[in-house]
Amino acid sequence: MSPERWYQLSGYLSLVFGVLASASVYKMTLLYYGIPIAFVGFIFSGINIFLQTKHEFEPGKFAKGYLGMFLSSLPVIFLMVMIFKFKPN
Repeated sequence: MSPERWYQLSGYLSLVFGVLASASVYKMTLLYYGIPIAFVGFIFSGINIFLQTKHEFEPGKFAKGYLGMFLSSLPVIFLMVMIFKFKPN
């Protein structure tokens, strides 16, 4: 597969996994599924950002991987806040 095709595919997959991961914040029990989904979203985001930086497919535009990485990081940040907020003294 060509690098441009990988770039497009990884961008859309990072967004899909990012949305699924951020939707897992809705219920605490869904975080068990959201954290592994966020990890996969991080991988696709990293691939997308790397290919954008290396080949400059869309000059002047941000890669979709940045938004995917932000969305994938929401469950991790939410879990950290819950751990530190409700930590017993």
